[in-house]
This record gives sequence, C-alpha cells and structure tokens, in this order.
Amino acid sequence: MRSFRTGKIPSDILVRNVFRYRGKRDPSVLLGSSIGEDAALVSLGDNVLVLKTDPVTGTTSDIGWLAVHINANDIACRGARPRWFLCDILLPEKSEVTMLDGIMKQVDRAAKEIGVAVAGGHTEVTPGLGRPIVVGCMVGVTKKKKFVTSNGARPGDVIIMTKCVGIEGTSILAADFAHKLRTKSNANLVTKGKSLGRLISVVDDAMTAVSAGGVRAMHDPTEGGLLQGIWELAEASRIGFHIHESNIDIRPETRRICSILGVDPLRLMSSGCLLIAADKRRSNSILQRLKKKGIHGSIIGTFTPRRMGRKLVRHDGTITEIGPSERDELYRIIEAYHG
Repeated sequence: MRSFRTGKIPSDILVRNVFRYRGKRDPSVLLGSSIGEDAALVSLGDNVLVLKTDPVTGTTSDIGWLAVHINANDIACRGARPRWFLCDILLPEKSEVTMLDGIMKQVDRAAKEIGVAVAGGHTEVTPGLGRPIVVGCMVGVTKKKKFVTSNGARPGDVIIMTKCVGIEGTSILAADFAHKLRTKSNANLVTKGKSLGRLISVVDDAMTAVSAGGVRAMHDPTEGGLLQGIWELAEASRIGFHIHESNIDIRPETRRICSILGVDPLRLMSSGCLLIAADKRRSNSILQRLKKKGIHGSIIGTFTPRRMGRKLVRHDGTITEIGPSERDELYRIIEAYHG
C-alpha cells in the first residue's frame, strides 16, 4: 500500500483519487480541480467568482499573516483582486488566549495590507495537534472575459518570473533553523532570511502584469518551488518548456542558507514569486510596467511544444529534464533535522 509523506499529495494520486470526485454536476463551475489550477472559477452572469482555500502547516511563525497572503496570491493569479477572507483556526489543547489573539492580529494586518475584508470563519481547540493550523479561504470577483487560468500558455510564449526564488521557504528556514544558521554564519544572515517574508504577496505583481496585456497564464509556485511551479504550468497547458538557470534570480541570503542546510533553492517553497506565461510581443511591456511599480521581473525561458521536453539548462551547460517534484525541500529538511 502506497503511503504519503509530508507535503502535497503526488499528482497521479490527485488525478485518480481526488479530482474525479466532484459532487453534483454544475455548469456554472467554469474551472474546478486539476493539476496547476489553484483557484476555482464559478460563473455569476457577467462576473466570475474566484474561490481558493489553502492551509498553513509548514511553520508556526506568522501563520495568520501567511494564510491571508498565500490564498490571496492564487486569487490574483486568476487576474482577480482578492475581496473576502474566511479562516478556520485549529488550536492545540491547552492553548491560551494570547495565541489566538496573536494569530487574529496577523490576519487583520495582512488583510488590511491588500484591502481584504475578513468575512468569517471558525475557531476551535482540536485534539492531537502539536501546533496551531490556519486554513484560509479567499474569494475574489472579476469579469467573465477578464480571468486568467494556468492552462492558457502556448508554445513560443516567454516565461517571466517576478522577484526571486525561495522567498517563503527562505524566511521559514531562517526562523526555524536560526540557531544552526548562526553557528555556520552570523545573525545578519538569519535577519535577512526572515525579512524575505515581506515579499510574499504577488497581488501587485499579477494585477500589474495583467494591466499591461499579453498575459496568457499565471501561477504562484508554492510547494516544490520554482521548478514544480513551471512544471505545473506546462502540465496544465500540455506543453513543454526550456529554462536557463543563469537567468533565475536567487538572493544571496537564499543561496547561503540553502548551502548551509543542503537545500536545492529551485525546489524550495517560493510563494512571493510569480510565474507569467506571456505573448512574446508583449513581454517588454509587461517587464516595463512591473519595473515602474518597483517589481523586478526577468525572462527565464520559453514554452515549447510538448515533444521538445521540459528542460533546465544548468550553469555549466548540462541539461536536466524536469518532472514533478516528489516533495518540497522545506519538508525534507525539517524531517532530516527534526525527525
């Protein structure tokens, strides 16, 4: 019997054992569950309701703040602005009110940062938990002809990446492995690593890119990092890709922390980085629009016909065929060090 490890359920299991169970058929559901598609689309006349749910389980640091932003990111990847947030807060037994109050203060702060209303949720003490868990649900609205999916990329489209890889993973590793990192480097590395978390929102990235025109698809690479995110985009669109490691931005603090802990930054949780499949003719316009908003963007490769494979050209010129990640580097390293 196949058993699961920490992190995302493997893609083949999702297709066979999750996505096939859809309840009552409803023609108003324009897009439901599939590989690479992280938010559902429901028709409401001339408008489309965008729905997303995601938990925060890989850390105990800033979980309320993270729950808002990671759910908002996937709404923005649909070309919609996030509007309403609901959250389930599951607390361990013997939790105190200070813990609950702290989580809700984080939720409130994050929601105000991106202009979202906290519309409801549920709170309870749950037996068997070793730490709190926050499960978020975000809702947005856009016009029917304005939404973006992950399956719209075409061969010849360029792949634009905003910011840098490993943003969320670096901030979590810096917080959870602070003592080890200080023994191998210094406190400044930990401080810089933690501070990357402030870049986790891609709402402005997505809204800015869409306003420039030429966006075919967008995706927020979370578990499995940049390489998994690009693979999911390609899988959703049934195409291949050709990307260059030399064009991928990695912050010095990410590179150093990953080196100390033995982590591959390209497969490290990367919320905060946005992947955009763009019409090549509009790519410069998108990059210029991002730059005016103070958002760094770069072209890291091109989408290709599926028969040409899904390839990463390394710094030394060697080529690696990219398949789905078995698990995020964050979960692997947590297990390796903490058992």
